[in-house]
Amino acid sequence: MVLFSSTAAPTYALSNGSGAGISMHGFDTCQDPSQRTAKAWWTNTPWSWIGLYVGGSEMACSQPNLSATYLNNLHAMGWRFQFIWVGPQAPCSGFGITFSSNTTTAYSQGKAEARAARSKLIGLGITNQAQGSPLVYDLEGFNPSVCNALAAARAFIRGWADQLHVAPAQSAGVYGSTCGSQLQSYAGSHQPDFIWGADWDRNQHTSVMACVSSTSWASHQRLKQYIGGRDETWGGVTLNIDTDCSNGPVAPTGGNFGTACS
Repeated sequence: MVLFSSTAAPTYALSNGSGAGISMHGFDTCQDPSQRTAKAWWTNTPWSWIGLYVGGSEMACSQPNLSATYLNNLHAMGWRFQFIWVGPQAPCSGFGITFSSNTTTAYSQGKAEARAARSKLIGLGITNQAQGSPLVYDLEGFNPSVCNALAAARAFIRGWADQLHVAPAQSAGVYGSTCGSQLQSYAGSHQPDFIWGADWDRNQHTSVMACVSSTSWASHQRLKQYIGGRDETWGGVTLNIDTDCSNGPVAPTGGNFGTACS
């Protein structure tokens, strides 16, 4: 994900003292944190969940720790997860690998990415319980006015969602800049089950997102990345993270909502 520098100190609604998160604050970082880091960042911190990249042709960082054992160990600590797949991007977006500007082809490519992402989760030991293993497609910002990009992106995301809804159904999400990735455009028929909007306004409430209607994805269907990349230190360990809040599904429980993020 695109990062930016910020010097202002964030404010969090803290979890309880045991580290059992009640605020549903989360973070994502390019490379999966080690088990030692995950433990340091769990106890007496604001964090309840981690956004983890699990694959895709445009994934920027290696994931040396990612395995079924790793996920089991982190879950045993109490962590929940948001699984991220970052594959082909919109046509003429400047990325090395893009999906087609032809909407029929883009739809098929979206379905293919969903199948690949589901297979990766199965390989990591994630059970495909109905709506219980949310999967997010990372769609970075693009120019909607060139290369039929907006129509192609809408078709691609429909394919992603439709395929993940094939039994056993999973909750299909899309991440992106609330404005730059045209998130509002994916509302309606065949829409993703939830969105994860990047809107770095430092307002943790998921109900407030630039360029996204308050009536879209309004029933515990939103996550918000409200602070971009910054170094933070917890338990003596420093990571560069994006700061998130969830009023929507996280794995492995599916539904997990916090008033701090509403």
